[in-house]
Amino acid sequence: MSQGSEEGFSELSQYQLDRGSMRLLPEPFCRRHFVVVLGKVDPAARHAPVTVGMLNPDVPHVLTQISDLLERPLHAVRLNRYEIESALETGFGVGPRVTADLVIRPRPPSRTKPTAVEMLDYILSIAVEKKASDIHIESYPADVDLRLRIDGILHQLYTDMSPETVHEVVNRIKVLAQMDITERRKPHDGRIRAVIELGESQRKVIDYRVSVVPSPAGEDVVIRILDANAGLVPVTQLGMSQDMHRTFLQLLANPEGLVLVTGPTGSGKTTTLYSALAQLTDGRKKIITAEDPIEYFVPKINQKQVSEHMPYPVLLRALMRQDPNVLLMGEVRDLETGSTAINAARTGHIVLGTLHTADAVGTIGRLRGLELDDTDIADALLAVLAQRLARRVCEKCSEPREPTEEQRALFGRLLDGIQLRAGRGCDHCHHTGYRKRVGIFEMLVVDPGMQDLIVAGAHNAQLRKYAREKGFKTMVDDALEKIASGQTSLDELVRVVPYRHIIATRDERQGK
Repeated sequence: MSQGSEEGFSELSQYQLDRGSMRLLPEPFCRRHFVVVLGKVDPAARHAPVTVGMLNPDVPHVLTQISDLLERPLHAVRLNRYEIESALETGFGVGPRVTADLVIRPRPPSRTKPTAVEMLDYILSIAVEKKASDIHIESYPADVDLRLRIDGILHQLYTDMSPETVHEVVNRIKVLAQMDITERRKPHDGRIRAVIELGESQRKVIDYRVSVVPSPAGEDVVIRILDANAGLVPVTQLGMSQDMHRTFLQLLANPEGLVLVTGPTGSGKTTTLYSALAQLTDGRKKIITAEDPIEYFVPKINQKQVSEHMPYPVLLRALMRQDPNVLLMGEVRDLETGSTAINAARTGHIVLGTLHTADAVGTIGRLRGLELDDTDIADALLAVLAQRLARRVCEKCSEPREPTEEQRALFGRLLDGIQLRAGRGCDHCHHTGYRKRVGIFEMLVVDPGMQDLIVAGAHNAQLRKYAREKGFKTMVDDALEKIASGQTSLDELVRVVPYRHIIATRDERQGK
């Protein structure tokens, strides 16, 4: 189909906005690629070009996808981001109204005698401002610590709370999270939804997942921060190498099979899975998720929350009757969820899920530990993606760095030919030397040879040996490539990758 585009910017006011025509393209696709149908499309005029507004009308693969979805020739024009977002609001609306437990207008608490309400509002808002993932409030007999986890590291924050007043803040948290404030001997879990007012027309909707646990000095609180405005990270921005990125997309394009993402808590598994969902969302597939909890709401995806009345096994059985093409399971945790995942993956569904294992090869043993059959595992499993998150070296203050004697002893020949870099510390990175994070990955693809080994009951060492012979790269290999390109540091590799993995890769390299 022919495609054309105009140079320079057009004006949105030049075009009619017709909701029916705009909805000929799926909403998630439009919002992901900043695309909008302009004018009224005549269903009978199959050969008449359709005008589409785009942020960048010079991307061939996006133009091809639009033309394929519309089954019409295109005339692409350039609009700015504000005009496209305004047009999309006309076509699809701004989404459902948000109900919140409180509205926060960020301001420092009173310096005289701040109230519990002021202190909590400040804590909740400053954590979002600093892009923290978690808030820790820890009570000690003679002190109170307030710490924020930023880029995986805990940072101390000044607090007006004292051992005498911290219980007032904790009670405020428990009231908002609908917990029993009179019960201080048992752990509690809850949720707070807040709207943070950033200005006259700006606001952020934040979900805070709250855990309260008794301690000798009172109660400790950890609050996980989920920013509904953060949006999905494209697969291209996760930090995968080009080869791994290409393989991952090919795996997602399969008609059926199981893809597992593994790693410890906080390693970015959920981000990767949501990126995969964004890649799969094209308006032609039924995508259903079973989550506990739902961390981010994704347009046009059927997200289901595990609950007391609808536990995982019940929910998964029900979802299989909803005719899904793609099923996302929050976690494969036992024989029943594992069997459901494998059966779905063998009967015409792509199944995505998470598992807590140290590395990709260890996933096979973990599935066996759930008492799943070797033949079923081999038939259903397409691949395992193991990952960690390492801090990025600050690009503003990055400078060459020589390895220490301890690092030379630990890594040996792994450091040959690598120029290390580290951040000196500056205002841009808050003098930490790091800013943001990058994924470190290893991907185990289950090819026919690997299937035969799994069916034969091969142990991890045999599976790893076979994978290495087929070009498998470990997380250590991936991290060293990112260190060589200046993205992260040796200190981060040691911090996030298990010691035995470093030793195994070093010894293998030195044995060659």
